[in-house]
Amino acid sequence: MTQFKNNNYYDDNSKSNNNILTVGLEANNTNSEDVALSTGWSTFTTSLATNIIIGTVIMLLFFFLRIIYKNFYNARMLRGQNKETSKDVSLVNSPIRWITHTLFYPLEMIYEHRGIDAYIHLQFLYLCMKMIFILMIFGIGILLPINYTSIDSETEEKLNVTLNTLDTVTVGTIPPKSRRLWAHALSIPLFTFIAFYLFQRTNQIYLEKRIRWMSKHNERNYTVLVTEMSKSISNADKMREFFGKFFDSKAILSCHMIYKEMKLRSLWRKHKHVQRSLERVLSESDIKGVPPTRAVGWRPGMFGGKTVNSIEYYTKKLEDVDKLLRVAQQDVHQRQDYSIPSLEWRFDNITPTNIKKWAERASNVGFITFSRMSYASQATQCLFSKDINKFIVTPAPELKNIRWKNMIVPNRSRFIRRAISSAIFFVIFCFYTIPVTAISAISNIQTLSKVPVLNWLLDVVQLNDTLRGFVEGYLPSLALVAFMGLLPLFIKLIVRFNKETTRTMFYHKVFTTYWAFLVINVFLVVSIAGSVLGVLFKMLEDLTLKDIVTLLGQSLPKQSSFFINYILVQALTSVPIDIVRPIELIAGIIRSSRESSYGQKMKALSHDDPTALNSIKYSRELLIFVITLSYSTLSPLILPFGLLYFLIDFFVSKYNHLYSFCPKYQSGGLIWQLVFNRLCIGLVIYQITAIGLFVLKTFIPGIVISFIMPFITLFFWWRNVRRYKRASQTLSLDICPEEDYFGTEFMNSYQDPVLSIADLDVLDIHGV
Repeated sequence: MTQFKNNNYYDDNSKSNNNILTVGLEANNTNSEDVALSTGWSTFTTSLATNIIIGTVIMLLFFFLRIIYKNFYNARMLRGQNKETSKDVSLVNSPIRWITHTLFYPLEMIYEHRGIDAYIHLQFLYLCMKMIFILMIFGIGILLPINYTSIDSETEEKLNVTLNTLDTVTVGTIPPKSRRLWAHALSIPLFTFIAFYLFQRTNQIYLEKRIRWMSKHNERNYTVLVTEMSKSISNADKMREFFGKFFDSKAILSCHMIYKEMKLRSLWRKHKHVQRSLERVLSESDIKGVPPTRAVGWRPGMFGGKTVNSIEYYTKKLEDVDKLLRVAQQDVHQRQDYSIPSLEWRFDNITPTNIKKWAERASNVGFITFSRMSYASQATQCLFSKDINKFIVTPAPELKNIRWKNMIVPNRSRFIRRAISSAIFFVIFCFYTIPVTAISAISNIQTLSKVPVLNWLLDVVQLNDTLRGFVEGYLPSLALVAFMGLLPLFIKLIVRFNKETTRTMFYHKVFTTYWAFLVINVFLVVSIAGSVLGVLFKMLEDLTLKDIVTLLGQSLPKQSSFFINYILVQALTSVPIDIVRPIELIAGIIRSSRESSYGQKMKALSHDDPTALNSIKYSRELLIFVITLSYSTLSPLILPFGLLYFLIDFFVSKYNHLYSFCPKYQSGGLIWQLVFNRLCIGLVIYQITAIGLFVLKTFIPGIVISFIMPFITLFFWWRNVRRYKRASQTLSLDICPEEDYFGTEFMNSYQDPVLSIADLDVLDIHGV
């Protein structure tokens, strides 16, 4: 016997305890059926080999696609958005140098040349790598040997169990109340305080970069957004008059209202569309040397339909739209006052037509540009009305970040829209739980084979070990990844209904919603469903409550094998696909086929907003972090694979930010606040999982130690939010530049774009 012979669990007089262990390890019994179906090293090896092959094929495909579609995979370099232009060209053409350049490119240079959003994303991945690496030293060096040596060969022979499965490296091998659980109990506060230090350090880095971003000489830092203004503020002059009472006479440079003019916005969109079409045919004519033609009417020109010169057609159409647009713009300028005069409040004037007209003209949103950053900072920290829901002042987003047509939607209407969206998401969540549970069941053929209808699965998987590994290891994980990968399509469609005011807010809603779906469906549902299904048929036997608790205590750590396979699929299939981006490539090729000039083709290829991809990536990355952290104590073997995921993801994301992504705007790294909140939630999930484990193992010291950790984490969370949130949202007055801004470049920056169409020189168009 080993050193655990003295343990009460192995007391010869404790026959009932011995029976419990026998029941708890029954799934590993050397019965030929159970051994053949156990998730062991052969299954894991098959899954690992399959993932490596697929990942290698995807990366080889990218190697050749990068050479063929340089404008797509090297768009950021070729568009000259880096100062080292000559060096960039050599990096684009070199088949190998881009690898070392990506690996050794400093993060500080990412901030300078690629923006704060890219920098924060890479800092987050760097945080995950550091934390998992530190945890891996303790987990692999201490916890894993303890787990593996908890049942020795003598115990194996006595209890007739086998040790050739992945379950031997989990905490499930440790008997209840064993002293060996002290190492696992102490790992909870150790891992927690390591996380505290790294989270705190990243918060400090974020605050430093955020302050640098907010203090740059840019129109956004001199401007504030005002929403929910009173109805008495009906034009820009009244807006200036109201806010001028609170600031110096020269503090306000300009005020701009956002107009709720549907006809004007429709004409503006039509004007831009026709203008783009004209530019396209002009480029085509320039390249081919022959004026393009287009059909007039329903019959194409090749079938005898009437054709006209495309340049003349679009020029005439643009002139007509331009006239209508300018008339609408003049009408808006002449109707500066949208308030309703008292004389109009007569019963004979309250008609459906007038009510509709007044409603369309009403606007309660605008921008104020100040002469100093300090004035803008003060404005965002003040209350301008005793009603806290009126005159809400926030820092202005970047111009290209604004969804102008959504700015005029009242907050009350947006609140109702969000409530409806939440109800729809709840229904989708309930629907998704069912197939996710089914996928979890597929990963355990042993359990499914006990269902009479599914007995045939037993004969199939016994044909070949490789087939069994593919069916149990790779296939369920791939199915879950693919199934959950469809969710963002529905989420984006529903969130669009919310009418969010900025693109950043839109993608933040997508990120938070998708993350919640992933954590609940992938992590919680799979863990709980897998554990329950693993002991369901044994629970139907004549077992005591203590027997069932022991079974669950052993079954929960076993889910780590499923999550290891899941992380492998994400690391070696999903992440490499992120660098290939096949859907974006196909869409870019289709868009560029409609363009003629090189510049327009390049813009069409790199048209996609990288924030759309990053919002999905953040959700996946946080899920992998939660899974790896939560199972780091239960099954330390998961840690190297979590580290592998973040290493590959860091390289892929760094390449995309350096070479591919061409963001049109920066959000200022605001997503970090949401990420930090979810990191803390993940830490609490880890601690609650530990509490559940020690309850199932009836280990009182572990329960006591783990029980207090969520409260400490919540206090750390609250303290950090209080310390960093406000400081990162508004530039403090002591570091605001003191000098006044003189100039006119910012005067009309935040003017509603429907009023700022440049004059068209029709003579120049005809002269091309």
